[in-house]
Amino acid sequence: MTRTTLATRLLAGCALFGFAAAAAAQATDAAAGPDDGAGGAGEEAEIVITGSFAESLNDALRIKRRADSIADAVSAADIGDFPSVNVAEALQRLPGVSISREAGEGQFVSVRGLGPNFSNVTLNGAPIAYNENIRNSDQSGRQFQFRVIPADLISGIVVTKAPTADIIDGGIGGAVDIRIASPLDTASFVSARAFGHYEQRTEELTPNGSLSAGWRNDARTLGVIGGISYQTRKVQFERFQHFGYTDRVIAGQTVSVPNDVVTTLEREDRRRLSAMGGVEWAPIPALRLKAEALYSNFNNEIMEDRVSFEWGTRADFASKLVPGSAVIKDGVLYGGELRGGRINRNAEFSEQTHENLFLQASATYDASGWRIAPSFSYSRADSGLDLPLQRIDGRTADNQPGLVYSLVYGDDPVGNRRIGRVQTNLDLTQANAAPFYRYRIRPTNSLDDDKTALVDISRTFEADLGGFVLSKISVGGQYTDRSRDYQRRDRTVSLRPGASVDGSFVDQLVPSNVFNQMIDDFYGRWVSYDRDAFKDAFIVPGEYDGTDPQSDDLVANGQDLQQSYAIGEKIKAGYVRADFAADAIGLRGNAGLRYVTTSTEVDGTILRAGTGPNGAATTIIEPARFEGKYDEWLPSLNLNFDLTRNLVLRLAASRSLTRPSLADLRTATVPNSSVISDVYDRGQAAIDERPASALNGVGGNPDLKPYTALNFDASLEYYFDGFGGLSVALFHKDIKNFIGSIGRTEQVVLNTRTGQTVTADFLITRPQNIGDAKVSGIEIGAAVEIAYGFGIAGSATFTDSEAKIETPAGLIKAQLQGVSDTSFSISPFFKLGPVEANFSYTWRSDFSTNGNISPGSNAVTNPLDAIVQDGSGTLDMSAKVKINPALEIFVEGTNVLDERQAAYQGTEARPYQIHEYGRSFNFGVRASF
Repeated sequence: MTRTTLATRLLAGCALFGFAAAAAAQATDAAAGPDDGAGGAGEEAEIVITGSFAESLNDALRIKRRADSIADAVSAADIGDFPSVNVAEALQRLPGVSISREAGEGQFVSVRGLGPNFSNVTLNGAPIAYNENIRNSDQSGRQFQFRVIPADLISGIVVTKAPTADIIDGGIGGAVDIRIASPLDTASFVSARAFGHYEQRTEELTPNGSLSAGWRNDARTLGVIGGISYQTRKVQFERFQHFGYTDRVIAGQTVSVPNDVVTTLEREDRRRLSAMGGVEWAPIPALRLKAEALYSNFNNEIMEDRVSFEWGTRADFASKLVPGSAVIKDGVLYGGELRGGRINRNAEFSEQTHENLFLQASATYDASGWRIAPSFSYSRADSGLDLPLQRIDGRTADNQPGLVYSLVYGDDPVGNRRIGRVQTNLDLTQANAAPFYRYRIRPTNSLDDDKTALVDISRTFEADLGGFVLSKISVGGQYTDRSRDYQRRDRTVSLRPGASVDGSFVDQLVPSNVFNQMIDDFYGRWVSYDRDAFKDAFIVPGEYDGTDPQSDDLVANGQDLQQSYAIGEKIKAGYVRADFAADAIGLRGNAGLRYVTTSTEVDGTILRAGTGPNGAATTIIEPARFEGKYDEWLPSLNLNFDLTRNLVLRLAASRSLTRPSLADLRTATVPNSSVISDVYDRGQAAIDERPASALNGVGGNPDLKPYTALNFDASLEYYFDGFGGLSVALFHKDIKNFIGSIGRTEQVVLNTRTGQTVTADFLITRPQNIGDAKVSGIEIGAAVEIAYGFGIAGSATFTDSEAKIETPAGLIKAQLQGVSDTSFSISPFFKLGPVEANFSYTWRSDFSTNGNISPGSNAVTNPLDAIVQDGSGTLDMSAKVKINPALEIFVEGTNVLDERQAAYQGTEARPYQIHEYGRSFNFGVRASF
């Protein structure tokens, strides 16, 4: 498979819009357009459950046209008519919105090129608590994990790109509001969906379904709505990867040699159970009372099996490389054969649970021109490991006699998404091929909660100001109390008295199709570890009888406390907004000012070396608290000109902020986890045997300032009579206090199981406010019906970004993590009689990520070290046939072209990861009454 060039993709995207415009010119006018009237996006409208993708596009255009500023939307039918497993996947077709995937499933959302931390996500206008990454050392902070909310319980999503004063602040990229249907504004209905989900790589078919219903009385004074969704996936994906490069001298030439080359098979059993409900009561016409709830439980059982081959990390690499075997391209080792060295066989097991609860009570009093709308919400995100991360390691002897292994990248591993060869003469189907070495565990728990009170008060009137009419004044406020508690423990476990490990502990043969789509010449299957046998045979000595403790089951040592933290954040905000119009020039607009103050309390632990009563070195553990406070004035202006009945021009200017990631604010110092465990068990010897490059880690910085930005936006939107529209938007963001990670040598204090103190110099990377950034771009959107039931919708975003960063060496230019220069979506659709089909191809260009290939939000100060996700696309499809007005059968496909993903380090000549997750399909039936 050859990667399509960027030029070809851009031409295809441009052709889409040219074709769309030509088709639009020939479209037949109808009696009514998407919406000829002006009005706020918050105005209530009758919601009717429909099944047409074209109708849902028109609903979204109606929301866009009525919005008070530049915005885009997806409606309930739009969400349901694509194979959108979760809300992120429903959003990716909007202009300026791109997503990142995990195991083929949408997880994080980026708006206008900026990373997920720059998107402020709300539910029914209120903040949501954030789940934290508990799988590895990376933390996402304020990145909302959209995978916890299923798409089939949501009525709509609005992405606001130019803020108004009443919208909750925090999103320089944009504000994403997920909306649950209002019971009084939804016609009575019952809807059920039952389907099987099939994964190509596992050949597993799993049951899925959802049921939702709404009822309201004839007087429209009482309404109830509710739903439940159950989704399952059994996935398999493979990763060829390594972690960085080391310069080695080969035949007198300095060559970048990949570090440990790792082949990883990951299997997951994903289960998501979600429920939502709402009740709304209007005791008098002027008053509405509403209570809503959303609950989600996302459980993921993960099994990772790895075989890794030591290459560039070996000090004796050059002497072990077979003479004449090296293949060197662009200064990078692309192939070679080692004799000796070492092979590691290891596995990681865990069972994650992400539990989310959202409760909201609100009221709306609307009479005599006054509108008073208070609301109270509580949100909780609890992330934990029912089975803590289990790491089981086996390895051959160092420089084992007769051991041989080889690697050949091939011509273009990043572009072709293929590797030529990974081979060894070691029979990895034998249990004793790589004898058991050690067993480690990591219990991690994160609890995030948010309590928010909002109030909005507005008065509508008409005050003639000499050609301008002041139509509404709004004031309001926000109080948010957010907290995060993150606890982590690292332990090496020991055998129970009398227990031993034998060959029966290593007898799990991996699937026969492993790496059959990615590596041409592969060493084949291997046996892995029986996790139940290991769990039963080991304990945490002196602390826990077993290997599945939670973090609070273990007594925290110094290292545990040093990498755990708690954060409290209080936000107080108030705003004033004025809405106005000038009919003579077709103007409607709003101007506002928001004042926000943020207070933080960060609790953590600092370790330092001291001297005990007997003069011996000891570890002094000191609690530490850092307090911070900042306030910002955030003005906004939005002007909307109805140039004609169909043409709208929008202009906007604003100042916005994004708060630092909660993880970046932590006091924690987190050295490399393998070092932590080794030092705790073996003391100074674990430091002495490692090269200095292995002594590294990450940390936080509670003194960070928020990002702030000046934003300028313009949008020109044309709405066709009957159906569809075209839009072009320009944006520019001038961002101050951009955050980047800087590595510095710090003395780290570690303690041991025996109570000894070990100190060593580590390279610790911490976030800092290090410069400014500019992001500019253009967005294009189109939706048209052509003829004979055919139509097409599409969007494209072109972004230019740059950061100027202060470093010890002076001012430098830097990349921004998470920013793709180009992204687009093409969605042709067809509907004729009872048959409907939709396709959606989405693509985004290269973007920088962190080491675990998840999107970050920082500046990249060293381009050669940057981990870059190569540009990639995904084709999804959906087709359905209506049996009768209430019943339809459907089929949906995700990644139907079986695209793989790749990443590189610095340049495409330095491969970093290739990732295969395969196709998946849904087959089922939907009924609506």
